[in-house]
Formats: sequence, C-alpha cells, structure tokens
Amino acid sequence: MARVSLAFREAFAAAKVGELNFPTSLEASRRVLKAVENPDIGLATLAKIVVSEPLLSAKVIRLANSVALNPSNQIIRDVRLAVVRVGMDPIKALAMVLIMNQLRQSQRHSGTRNLSSRLWERSVNVAALAYVIAKKMTSLNPDEAMFAGIVHDLGRFYLLSQAVDYPELLENQPALAETVNDLAERATRLVLGELNLPASVVEAVLASRQYGKTMPPSTLSDVLFIARALSPRQDPFSELDPRGVPIANTVTALGLDQSTVAEVIAASGDEIYSIAVALES
Repeated sequence: MARVSLAFREAFAAAKVGELNFPTSLEASRRVLKAVENPDIGLATLAKIVVSEPLLSAKVIRLANSVALNPSNQIIRDVRLAVVRVGMDPIKALAMVLIMNQLRQSQRHSGTRNLSSRLWERSVNVAALAYVIAKKMTSLNPDEAMFAGIVHDLGRFYLLSQAVDYPELLENQPALAETVNDLAERATRLVLGELNLPASVVEAVLASRQYGKTMPPSTLSDVLFIARALSPRQDPFSELDPRGVPIANTVTALGLDQSTVAEVIAASGDEIYSIAVALES
C-alpha cells in the first residue's frame, strides 16, 4: 500500500496549473444545465443554482473578472453580481464544460462517491454557516464568505477525482485519507491558482487552518475557521485518517462557551437551513 500511495504522490507532484480537471458532482452540473436552458428562469434564481456547484461558481467569478467582461477592473466577488455580468449563455457553456469533464473523470468507485458526497455536504453546510457568521457578527461581505465556504475544499475534491487511477488505494480508505490529507494544502493552492480566484478568497482559504482568536472574527479566514468548527457535518478524511489528525477546530479553541454557540445557532437556524437548501437544490 505504501508503494501505491507513493506512486499517487509522485504523480500529483507533476501536476501543473492549467492541466487540472476536478469534478465534484455530475448531478449538480446537470441541474445547472437544465436550469439555464429554461427560457423563463430569472438571473436571481440562476445565481442561487450557480452557487450550488463550487467549480461553476468559481469559473463564473473568474469569467466575470476577466478583461473581456471587466475592462474597468472592478473586481466582483459576489456570485449574484457575477451572474448578472456574465449572462445566461456563457454560464450554459461553462455548465457543459463541467459536465464533459465530469463524465470523463466521474467516480467509478463506490467509496470515492461516498466520500465525495460527504465532502460536498460539509462544504454546503460550512458555506451556509460562513454566510450567517459574516452577516451576524462582522462587517465582512456574507456572499464572499459563502463563496469561500463553497470552494475551500476543492483541492481534496480534485485529489479524490485523481485517485480513481489507483484502485488499490481506493480499497484502503484509511490510506487514501492519509494520502489526501498530506497533499491537500498543495492541491488547494493548485486548484485555486487554476481558477484565478480573487486574492481575498484565496488568502482566506489558505489561512483558515489557523484561528486568529479574536471575537467577533475580524477576517474572512477566521469566519471560515469558525464555520468549519461549528459545522455538524464532520470531515470524512479526518475521521478516516489512521494517524488521528487532531481536531483543533473545536468550540473550546474558538474561546466560545457552549451557551454562546447554542445561542448563535438557534438565532440563525432558519437562515442557515434556507441557505443550505438553496445551495443543494
């Protein structure tokens, strides 16, 4: 197993920005394509659907901030504004590109499909929490916080998609989790670099493993850290890693007592749920 893990690590070491394809959920992209083909759909509804697909969201943000569509260099970080700027037809094209990539690289192993689904559910929940935390506790842009929550684990989605070529590794999920966790930081850098996301989002995602320990949170990375800490959706890779990866993202680490956490969640429960539903629908 060590040999197979090493082969996977060496293959990934050769990966370059510009050569990455990393499917998340084929069904999500199919829903996006179906929606944008509906002539009666409005841009507000389309924006909610676009946010539900992390790679498509990132591509729409990137396209909206391209020189062709943004000659005045007014950077957009809000997916809704990006949808308005980009328009219906380019989004349809991006959705088709995603489907083509996902069909080519779709998960062929039940274990990776399960891990991918669990990782997606966690990403959605983290995004909803990040939105509410930013809105209720900070002056930061909640839409940008939600977007950061959606894309923060794209690196591990990419690694999981590449692992299909290593069946022995897929059969040993603890070894797979250990390998993915070890490569996650570099994968995240590569994926976010490939997408050319706004610097504020990239920096927040990369810095979100550490907490600034200020309350209320003062940075996007701290918002993302707290959202991950409070998410009831557990990280499947940390659970499977045989080394017992320490969970620093705890309520205690945040300097919050249980009553404070309960109060925040209870006060925003309906909003968190509605955002999660919008992201998943």
